[in-house]
Amino acid sequence: MSHLPTRLAVLSATLAVACSHAPRASAQQNTFEPSVSVDSTKSAVVADVPASAFRNANGSPRLRDDQYRFVRQRIVPLLERWSRDSRLAIDPAYVTALMLKESGGDSLAVSNAPALGLAQLTVSADSDMRLMVTEYHFQWMAPEVDRWPRSAAVHSPRATAQLIDSLLARHGVSARNEYLFDPETSARAAVFWIRLLENKWTTDFWPGGYGPSARSRLNGGQPLTQHQMFDLVTVSYNRGYIEVKALVDRYGPAWTTHLAELTGGRAEAADYLERVRAYTALLHGARAVKSPR
Repeated sequence: MSHLPTRLAVLSATLAVACSHAPRASAQQNTFEPSVSVDSTKSAVVADVPASAFRNANGSPRLRDDQYRFVRQRIVPLLERWSRDSRLAIDPAYVTALMLKESGGDSLAVSNAPALGLAQLTVSADSDMRLMVTEYHFQWMAPEVDRWPRSAAVHSPRATAQLIDSLLARHGVSARNEYLFDPETSARAAVFWIRLLENKWTTDFWPGGYGPSARSRLNGGQPLTQHQMFDLVTVSYNRGYIEVKALVDRYGPAWTTHLAELTGGRAEAADYLERVRAYTALLHGARAVKSPR
């Protein structure tokens, strides 16, 4: 499992939010290492940051005020509550950051992949999740996952982004019959999926299994660092854990310098990782430590 933020980092983040008019803290005090996991016995809170603070890599605004407000009011309280479940213990600021990067807060977003809804999960990820939760350690998830509504048209192997957009326009698909378009269920699924991805990179057996090779290739056999876990889970969420495993196997600790291979030479995957890292830091009232390049 990833290590938790230091007490100094948490204190710095709290002061940055509560004392917004106080003299600015030093860069060293206000810089921390984002994490996937949190201590479930403590109350994890997502800092109330204005929508204007979130920018794309080119400096343009990332969010619409109304969509961000919806995420803040409806989704963030759920993420904070779920983080206190010791079976999950996923940082709510991290999940919020990831969803803001993925969909911009648009619960009906459809990408070319196609990835769908607020959390931009794919039908393939949904299929993986339904299989993974049959394993003993995750069977507690199965009843909930199995009862989420799924549209046969959306989950068809032949479904395209164009078809799904058409179904949405004609109200053939909605939050009522497809959980990927229900923002609260989509957020819940994202937390489950992140927890399963974390397991993928830490344990030695299915539905994990990448633990031994990841520790060997990245850290000389030692447990993965918080920074390494953040990179692995984040890029796996966006590009797929099989593709990330191939980069780790090929390049070892330098794998994040080859993210362009996942996107046909474009900087998209590297930008995704850095944006999620920066957004997570913002939502902690801190400044992130950049990935080494």
